[in-house]
Amino acid sequence: MQQLFDDKAAAWPSKYAPGGRLSGRLAQLTEAVTRHVPPGGRVLDLGCGTGELVASLAAAGICVVGCDISPQMLDRAAASATGVADGAMSWVRLDPGWQILPFGAGSFNAVVAASVLEYVAEPATVLRECRRVLRPGGTVLCTVPDPSHPTRWLEWLLAIAARPPVTTMARQGHRLSDYLTYLQVSRHRHRARWWSAVAAHVGLRAVASGGDATRRTPLRLLALERPDSTREDSWTPR
Repeated sequence: MQQLFDDKAAAWPSKYAPGGRLSGRLAQLTEAVTRHVPPGGRVLDLGCGTGELVASLAAAGICVVGCDISPQMLDRAAASATGVADGAMSWVRLDPGWQILPFGAGSFNAVVAASVLEYVAEPATVLRECRRVLRPGGTVLCTVPDPSHPTRWLEWLLAIAARPPVTTMARQGHRLSDYLTYLQVSRHRHRARWWSAVAAHVGLRAVASGGDATRRTPLRLLALERPDSTREDSWTPR
């Protein structure tokens, strides 16, 4: 997994540049986070990539910690972190097999996990750690594949139809090898009800994200809240 994203690091920032394929996603996530976190709040960007969301939130007056398993992604993020007040951004490298986040309990107003949960072995483990580092009343904002979107139907069919092993296709220089590798490692493609159940299991509650509900993309934006201290007893993790 680390090597996959190290290899993508050089071209990754262009996806978020104006007119880039992911520029709309950057705007949507920035809007969602700033709706939940006031200026001066603290946010953890879990799986920050080359840091575009970190920089966007820092420019809005939010203190952001970006972390990732890819050193190449983090190196590019740190190198491009200019024009923002000192202390507004920081970077932490995670071990690819991490189980515990290197932050204290109640450290952040929000955690962002954009296109992260689909890759991890145990989403509940990741969400439990997100809950731990959240302050009571804080929110996890995450994007996950929307299996009802036509793009996901096509991906499912492609994964079935592409019988040659990805490693063989890569050796042959096959143009689809990178995309098929992504389909192999993107293992969690569930409906919103499944994600809500996993969140409830670790003590998070699904709430309205506040985003544009009419926007149809291959990703679903979820907002998961850690209940505040006055209601904590009814949401004790099982």
